[in-house]
Amino acid sequence: MTTINNRREQRLKHLAKVRIFASPNIEKILDMRDFSGSGLFLLCADTNHFHLGDDVQVQTLEIDDAPIVPSKIRRIEQHVGFAIEFILD
Repeated sequence: MTTINNRREQRLKHLAKVRIFASPNIEKILDMRDFSGSGLFLLCADTNHFHLGDDVQVQTLEIDDAPIVPSKIRRIEQHVGFAIEFILD
């Protein structure tokens, strides 16, 4: 993922509920702020449980049986949330 001012893809604002699975044994439902084809930004006031480079999995709750997508945390805004990049084959 590139810097915030030099994105590969345009971000689209969209509010949606997303389930995130992180280690060790963290599962949360968070609000998405925006997304692109390569990732998304999740709102999370308590970012202490998440770290740059963490492997996570995300799943939208807008679609029944949506796929769980492997991802990586690429940017953290303390007390606001974090950006993830999808790990696509």
